[in-house]
Amino acid sequence: MALKDIFTPMGGLEKLKITAFSDDNYETSTAHFVVMYNPTTYSQEVKNKWVAEEGLADGRQNQFKSNQSEDVQFEFLFDATSASPPSKDSPANLDLSYLGDLAPDRDKIGGEKVSAIEIIKEDKHVDRAITRFLEITQKIQPTTHQPNYLQINWGAFQFRGVLESATINYKLFNNAGLPIRATVTAKFKQSISRSEQAAETGRTSPDLTHLRTVKSGDTLPLMCHRIYGDSSYYLEIARINKINNLRLIREGQELIFPPLAK
Repeated sequence: MALKDIFTPMGGLEKLKITAFSDDNYETSTAHFVVMYNPTTYSQEVKNKWVAEEGLADGRQNQFKSNQSEDVQFEFLFDATSASPPSKDSPANLDLSYLGDLAPDRDKIGGEKVSAIEIIKEDKHVDRAITRFLEITQKIQPTTHQPNYLQINWGAFQFRGVLESATINYKLFNNAGLPIRATVTAKFKQSISRSEQAAETGRTSPDLTHLRTVKSGDTLPLMCHRIYGDSSYYLEIARINKINNLRLIREGQELIFPPLAK
């Protein structure tokens, strides 16, 4: 990716923008919010989930179960005091061509454009701008009866998910008691459609069939729980492995656990 794809000629990074979608396929956009100032930093958290296997010894062996969703956290500054240093950030636009196949169809990006800086310049306080940010990211929508799905674009960074929490810290007030400076610490949790998850699984897992060796203390329900997260599949696994008596599985025996049918 060339630098010109991320930076403007003046050297400013394009403004972070949050696009709201009504569906988890990120096809129908309803609004997009442009921040006043770009965050100076952001944090990203990834997790793995492990299930502890019970054994005869005191020690435990952990069995990998799944990758957990990504979390990202930003701190956004809302400031109507004119005391903040001038920003070299370039105005946000909807040119997402540098994202290639990751970018949604541009003709599907519509809805209301909300700019924090324009609202704050008009109001001389930050209250309405923060309210609009929360309406787009956190408020339950009347048509879907849930908050919006969100896509965050910032230079080469793209994230799709939902708002998990937002903490507002009001710092300064005018004579009328309205806030004129505040920060919003927003945490977003990754959320992608099932079709996209399936495609990602197919790209990263060349063989979804599991071959497991029976260990001391193993039972079919326990092994099904480790692999599928649900012990109720044990009868189907017994049929696939031609096991007529569940009591006769033995230590060292190899069993096949195929991928779940859609």
